[in-house]
Amino acid sequence: MTPDAVTARALRLLPGLLAIGMSSFVAAVVTLVNTGLDAGLAGRWLRAWALACPAAIVAAYALRPVAWRCALSISRRLGDG
Repeated sequence: MTPDAVTARALRLLPGLLAIGMSSFVAAVVTLVNTGLDAGLAGRWLRAWALACPAAIVAAYALRPVAWRCALSISRRLGDG
């Protein structure tokens, strides 16, 4: 596999991997805030993450084109200043 092919594959995987990590972190924070720290936290977090992760992955890929256009637009405007 060429370096360009590896980079292209990595760029395709990036939104999904970011969604997995971010949904894991957010589910942990929200679960902790809403239910407190006790022996059952890990199970509650895992159930919350099991719901959040697929939704986050779908959202990451669905919103990627819009987010890219927004990032480009913001970058262009910041570059003019």
